[in-house]
Amino acid sequence: MKILITYASYGNGHKAVAENIYNYFKEKNKDYELKLIDVMEYGNLLARTDKKIFNLNYKFPINHYFFSLEFNLFNNKILTSPYKILTKFLFKSKLTKEILDFNPDILISTHFFGSILIGLINNKYHKNIKIITIITDYKAHALWLQNSKNEDKIIIGNNYVKNDLLNFGIDNNKIFPIGIPISSKFKYTKKISKLQKTILFLGGGGNGSNFSYNYLKDLLKYNLNINIIFVAGNNTKLKNKVMNIGNKNITVLGYSNNIPTLLAKSDLVITKPGGIAITEIIAMKVPMILIPGNGGPENYNTEYIVKNKLGLSVKHPKDLGKTVNSLLNNPKCLKEIETNLNKIKDNNALEELYKIIKEMDVIK
Repeated sequence: MKILITYASYGNGHKAVAENIYNYFKEKNKDYELKLIDVMEYGNLLARTDKKIFNLNYKFPINHYFFSLEFNLFNNKILTSPYKILTKFLFKSKLTKEILDFNPDILISTHFFGSILIGLINNKYHKNIKIITIITDYKAHALWLQNSKNEDKIIIGNNYVKNDLLNFGIDNNKIFPIGIPISSKFKYTKKISKLQKTILFLGGGGNGSNFSYNYLKDLLKYNLNINIIFVAGNNTKLKNKVMNIGNKNITVLGYSNNIPTLLAKSDLVITKPGGIAITEIIAMKVPMILIPGNGGPENYNTEYIVKNKLGLSVKHPKDLGKTVNSLLNNPKCLKEIETNLNKIKDNNALEELYKIIKEMDVIK
């Protein structure tokens, strides 16, 4: 069986999930022929411009408000319907040729671009490629559902998102709340109690975010008895700024592939609310404090965490220090968060997705 896995490199989340699936399936079944594609590598000028505008969200906080406004405004099937047509013009014909040459039996898409593209190919070339879409946040948006009639299965994080899909009129039989597929390295490990707490500060994903620096500065004003591991991502400027603070309790890292180990030794995580990041943190059962992210779906990721008491959130840099201080000095609140995290079942989404694919293979 041939399986095409697609993602769009807007941030790191969609790519990470696609790579997790690719690596797991490759190891699990040598008979599967797999192909992994970043559709943005085939984007034309319009697509590349759209991606650049999106990436500005990491650099300038004001952009988050506009992105959130756009996200909410277009969370409507009628207003997003032209996007399906627009997708035809975002990508070079070379992408269609590559997909047709590979001739997959199944598509697994971690971004709606892939699902829409295969739907268009199915219609134009009379193909019957089965489409599995994976929603990588804790909010379903109308853009993800432009091809829902032609999709075979929609993979989501939990029943919280399922209600969104049902409200959009999606067939219940297509919805599979098995979790977002993250690496199997993210498994809970019991922590040894210690006097000095360790805080992991994820400074903004792979791209890093300049505004996380102000949150860190506020935290340091409180002179707490803590160790801080600050991950700056690929933002060299941010990394150097934090290193120049000269605080002996801060360990500064650039981009890290060692996040599971860092989480295992951390008592608390400070991060923006990316869908994959919070899923990995939940899997490791670490309390979190969320700072503003890119807006849009990340606002709803924050809402999910706070509503279910899996962590706290702050909206302004001046609130971070007092929130961390309050949480670390409130064992009851910290215990409640840990208890709620422990109630969530282990993330076995990769294994569950593999079972779904095997079943489709048998049916075929």
